[in-house]
Amino acid sequence: MKINKHPIVQQALSVSVIAIFGSLISMHTQAATITGGALTVNLDRDAIIAGVIQDKYPDTPTVDFPICCRPSLYVEEFFDASSASKTFSELRDENTPNLNDLASDEISAVGLQYSVNEPNISLIPAGRQNRNTTFGFDPADLFGTATGSIGLGGVIRFRVDVSPPSNRILLGDMSLAYDSSLEGTTPGRSGWLITNHIGFDADAFELFDVTTQLTGNILTLNGNLGFGWGFDHLGATAARLNDTRIGTFSFQTTVVPLPAAVWMFVTGVFGFSVMNYRKRQV
Repeated sequence: MKINKHPIVQQALSVSVIAIFGSLISMHTQAATITGGALTVNLDRDAIIAGVIQDKYPDTPTVDFPICCRPSLYVEEFFDASSASKTFSELRDENTPNLNDLASDEISAVGLQYSVNEPNISLIPAGRQNRNTTFGFDPADLFGTATGSIGLGGVIRFRVDVSPPSNRILLGDMSLAYDSSLEGTTPGRSGWLITNHIGFDADAFELFDVTTQLTGNILTLNGNLGFGWGFDHLGATAARLNDTRIGTFSFQTTVVPLPAAVWMFVTGVFGFSVMNYRKRQV
């Protein structure tokens, strides 16, 4: 049996499809991600030393232990994004001819720069967990729409004042993400969080007093660092629960629309759907 097309119904349906299609166009033109830039970490050496409980050896020389004045935790090496091809073992063991901590081994913990990873990472060496960037948001409502995370390339190696060889700790292959449920749970606490992925997943740094600014296509964050629970095994639980600030950070990146391929896919699918629907009307 043949059913005649009803022009009014067909017109109404066309208008509805156009309206839905138009709303999706509007939604996707506002969707954005980021590319490039870096996170710079400035650790407060004294605040970190005071915040952990790993002072196992004397701070003054003795006959049995002549090495003097080692801090409980300090930065020994920093590997930036150019070391992405190094394995976990290489990061742990490189440049460590002597596993007995020496004051001269310490390097500055200021200006440690983690580069923003691209959406695709082609090489992940043994033991590494370097993360790609999956961050997306609506620039008109960043805090209400942020999803995914920002991959960060770089690894810190700490020395701990305990017996070797367990006196080295890696912190890196990290990601930066926003979780609205964390915002303001304690004074100054933000929803931003830096997570460590190398070795094991753990909160590396909680971020406080954060200012977030989107000017043109430049997104910047600035604020203070606090201990994440990943430092708890070093005795930092009390300092973490007290929201102790242990340094500062700054972050800057470029905001870009969703890739053209995504836009073409979305428009192509809906265009095809509209034409196919019209053909199938009986």
